[in-house]
Amino acid sequence: MIIPGMEPINSEIELLKPQSHKHMAVIPLKTEPNYGLDILTLKKGLELGLVEVKECNHSTVNTLIVKNNSVTPLLLIDGEEVVGGDQNRIVNSTVLVAPKSETPISVSCTEHGRWGYKSEFKSSIHIADYNTRKAKLHAKRKSMPVQQEVWSSISNLEDSIEFRSPTSAMSESYDSQRKNHEEFLSAFDVVDGQTGALIIINGEIKGFELFLNPEIYSHFHEKIIKSYLINSKVENTTFPVNVDEAEQIIENAKGSTFEDKPSSGLEKVFEFENQVNFGSLYVYENEILHWSCFEKSDTKVSEDAVEDIQLRTNI
Repeated sequence: MIIPGMEPINSEIELLKPQSHKHMAVIPLKTEPNYGLDILTLKKGLELGLVEVKECNHSTVNTLIVKNNSVTPLLLIDGEEVVGGDQNRIVNSTVLVAPKSETPISVSCTEHGRWGYKSEFKSSIHIADYNTRKAKLHAKRKSMPVQQEVWSSISNLEDSIEFRSPTSAMSESYDSQRKNHEEFLSAFDVVDGQTGALIIINGEIKGFELFLNPEIYSHFHEKIIKSYLINSKVENTTFPVNVDEAEQIIENAKGSTFEDKPSSGLEKVFEFENQVNFGSLYVYENEILHWSCFEKSDTKVSEDAVEDIQLRTNI
């Protein structure tokens, strides 16, 4: 895998035995785990009282302050949600916050209908759904309003599952689907050494996620499964899993052109695109910290509600 300005990165990925349930399949991915880098996840940091997430002094929709009081770097994942504050938010890109530091983080609101303090921020049991993460990255790459597209995508999600949250809260859409999700989560176990997952819906490869080591992956396993599942209609169907096609998707991603992007923390950020996929790669100390790859589609950024968004982003 050739990345501009960097030494070669170990990107050997082993595809393990596929797991299937109804219309969905997961191929566990395994890489050489890196335990030499001591990294704290947001959920664990909040639980230990080592991390604080707060509104800015003058609250703004698209920025939060993250304070890392630990002696190790803190990892926030693209699409990871925090609930509370003046509105629920998702992290706009994967960030590695330095130890003993305070950093402004780019976020998007996932609760359009609330602006008022609710509680201290806490880690959500969800990440942004697959379609919202895709739309967010697409908008960013096209220099379009990211927040607008996130709100539009969450509205589309509500339409697709025939559910309405009083505040258009993404987390409540997930809660409405809990029963379906529990059934699928029990079918897709984390396997020994798993550091990622490739997701297939109705025989179509939707994307993959890869992390630094199994411990970090395990923190996000259920969230990732749910994020793909909620955008699909549950069907009692089966299909053959084409492992060769899955391997080719990963090889295509490796062979993409990687473009260096600005970072918000210790991580190096790259975006990539090929004929069938696009996504983001985050690297730390020459190791793959987080790699997300999405199926390319004719995603179009919505153009309505611009005036409303401008009002909210300047609160």
